[in-house]
Amino acid sequence: MVSRIVFHGKRLINSKQETILSAAAVIGFIYAISAFLGFIRNRILSGYFGDSSELGIFFAADAIPNLILSLIVSGSLSSAFIPVFTKKYKKDPKEAWNLTSSVLNISLVIFLIITIGVMFGADFISREIIARNSDLTDENFKLLANLMRVMMISQIIFIFSSFFTSVLQSFNRFIVPALAPVMYNLGMIIFLLLFVKELGIYAPAYGMIFGVLLHMGIQIPMARSLGFRYFPNLDFKNKGVREIYRLMIPRTIGQAAQKFLGPLYTNLALFISASSNVILTFATDLQNLPVRLFGISIGQAALPLLTNAYEDGDISKFRILLIKTLRQIVFFVLPVSILLFVLRVPMVRLAFGAKKYSWEATVMTAYSVGFFSISLVAQALILILSKAFYALCDTKTPLKISLISIVINVIFALLFVRQMHLGVWSLALAYSIGSAVNFILLFIYLFKKIGGLDLYIFVKAVNRISLATLITGIALYVPLKIMDELVFDTTRTLDLLLLTGTVSLIGFLTYIFFAHLMKIEELELVTSSIERIKFRLRRNSVR
Repeated sequence: MVSRIVFHGKRLINSKQETILSAAAVIGFIYAISAFLGFIRNRILSGYFGDSSELGIFFAADAIPNLILSLIVSGSLSSAFIPVFTKKYKKDPKEAWNLTSSVLNISLVIFLIITIGVMFGADFISREIIARNSDLTDENFKLLANLMRVMMISQIIFIFSSFFTSVLQSFNRFIVPALAPVMYNLGMIIFLLLFVKELGIYAPAYGMIFGVLLHMGIQIPMARSLGFRYFPNLDFKNKGVREIYRLMIPRTIGQAAQKFLGPLYTNLALFISASSNVILTFATDLQNLPVRLFGISIGQAALPLLTNAYEDGDISKFRILLIKTLRQIVFFVLPVSILLFVLRVPMVRLAFGAKKYSWEATVMTAYSVGFFSISLVAQALILILSKAFYALCDTKTPLKISLISIVINVIFALLFVRQMHLGVWSLALAYSIGSAVNFILLFIYLFKKIGGLDLYIFVKAVNRISLATLITGIALYVPLKIMDELVFDTTRTLDLLLLTGTVSLIGFLTYIFFAHLMKIEELELVTSSIERIKFRLRRNSVR
């Protein structure tokens, strides 16, 4: 029995996902596990540190290391590496692995040089960039700089792990890369529970190092089984390397501008108060769940398939695949955004409401989640539209559009906080405005680039999904109010959990019922995918 389970487990992990929905389902399910662990991690953090300035400083310290990693690694991998590697591997596998090693080594050298600069300049960065004009004490600034130095170490390991992720996704292997964040969060949780009393706020920082080691370790065996071999070469003259960095430069500039929002938002949150940065971080984590669950999972699954469709010269297949993917995003994310908006207070209380997390912080977090939720669909669609441009080997257009939306985002963020002196929730509103502009412009320009899309079918599908979602919102709000006042004592965690679960179930069943009644095609795709999975499981069990 055990050997059979292990056998089928290996088959599942090593399986190749051929369709966007099947790959996204796998990624999304595992992301849900990762998100659950992430909320446990945050619950532990809020339980030990509440909405204290210490925790706000910890989150602030990650702004620069995360920014640097995103610029050097994420830009090349998400936009340039997969299409170039895929094309190269079809012609010459050995040359493709040489290409991978060269890009990895070049990225590592660049990052190490910058890391040395950050290590020595952490005090200056803390005072003059991250927390400029804040009311932090000298001790707070010292803590911020020291935490930043520790976090830079974990990002070095992330470089290796990110390359393994990209390689596996190039072969349409999505399960293990999706499991990597699970291992990361699990590693942080274990380290926190073991050492938080001894190390205090340094425990989650060192936990990041332990977590990323697990993040990388789980991917190495499969990468090697697919043929990955490391070569200590720096081949700047390699055409593939030059092509990746040529495609990477616009994306990196766009990433730089987009990631600039991280330190800026951190600075503005610290300008309000150190605890405001805790509120902003927790609200961002909660709103990121549906975006990661559906937008990122479907986007990661779509990029290799869209790239292959374009490489085959079948633009009509590309259009059909793209419009189907956009509809799937709307079908999944729109009802979740309504659910998050209606249930924002109980969800915040369940996710972060430890004894040390004040009621005022809970309310501000819920406000922020509410303003984030109005742009969840736009945020998820941006990921798909950007992937479509990257599959077309066009990184310049998303860059231009990203810069425009970022400027709008920055203007509103500065206006709300520095001029109007609004609360931290206003940063969520500014982000939503920028996301809406980004989506609209991406859609218009992509529509022109590929010679049009079947807008009638798309708009018709979106209208049906919107109507079903509107009815779902009512079905969520009414029982929430009634049960909150008459049935459950929400001062107790168990009652709060039962209230949230009951109302969510009512909303889910309502959405499914009306989606079926309106014959929304995406529901049929989901049910048929479930049937195929059941069939495969039965077939495997027979074997």
